[in-house]
Amino acid sequence: MSRSNDFAQTFTAAHAEVGLSRVSVAHILRRIEEDPSFLFSEEMRRGAGQCPMHAASGSEDLDKVAVNSLLAYLFGRLYQEIAGNLPLTAEGNVMLPIPPRSPHGIDPSNRIAMLVAPRDVFLSVLRDATCHLLDGLIIRWAAGLLAEEEHYRALGSGEISTVAAATFVLRTVLEESTLYQRAGYDLLSITKTGSHTAIHICWAMAEAAPLLKPGLRAEEYDDLVRRSLKQVVPLSMASLGMLVHYMEESGTEPPDGLAIHPLSRDQTAFELDESGLIRLSVGPIKPFAKPDERYYTGCPAFYSAGMMKLYLDIVLAIALDYGVYSRLQEA
Repeated sequence: MSRSNDFAQTFTAAHAEVGLSRVSVAHILRRIEEDPSFLFSEEMRRGAGQCPMHAASGSEDLDKVAVNSLLAYLFGRLYQEIAGNLPLTAEGNVMLPIPPRSPHGIDPSNRIAMLVAPRDVFLSVLRDATCHLLDGLIIRWAAGLLAEEEHYRALGSGEISTVAAATFVLRTVLEESTLYQRAGYDLLSITKTGSHTAIHICWAMAEAAPLLKPGLRAEEYDDLVRRSLKQVVPLSMASLGMLVHYMEESGTEPPDGLAIHPLSRDQTAFELDESGLIRLSVGPIKPFAKPDERYYTGCPAFYSAGMMKLYLDIVLAIALDYGVYSRLQEA
């Protein structure tokens, strides 16, 4: 057993060890709300203004802060899109689509096929379907942003909404950024990648619960994972490099990097703290920074109120509906 705050403190110290300083974008979001014209300023493009970044900072750090600030702002609309358009059955359960490229070919709505499928196949189909479900909602969100931007452009009056302005500025920053162009990232691909990572971590927490505390009822596991969410939030506040290395070292990142694989039973990321909640182990922390990288913001979704909880709510609703916890305790 370890104290619940050990991970956050050790993870932050590991960032500092390699010369990384965290830049919160919360004040940048407030600045945008108070003065939308700030979006069009050169200051916004160069690290989003008030960050503790000096003139010698690499352009990639500046691009990263600007992009993550704009994404964090637009994720408020993404939360509304997902929460308002999540497809539900008549019984109020999440309606899962058929994963289009699944190697298993199982329709999640075919409960008999899901019941007789091997445990890892059963879990993989649910993970894959969850990713595909959210991908569809993300595409709808992105299309809505572009349509809103085009609407104001067609008016020809110079009027523009703050959301349309943020969409425009984000696209131009991404197009001009060597960092993001080198990786081939745009609004859609960045958001989908982050979404899959969030889904993977939420499913991993749910799958870890019976490993750490066998013999509980499904409702007890649901409560345990919900109460443990705050314990894994430090992952979303990390640099991307540190996050990836932690997941690789702890056995939570599969070799192909896809979120459709169930949590390995020899994982070392999740353990219990002194109060019996699921927490992250400090053991797999591995300090890492790219050359010339000095600043990190953490995941943009961290700054969007309720986003992390929304993703966990979706995963846990599916887990209860499909009897995931009992399947996980099969011999």
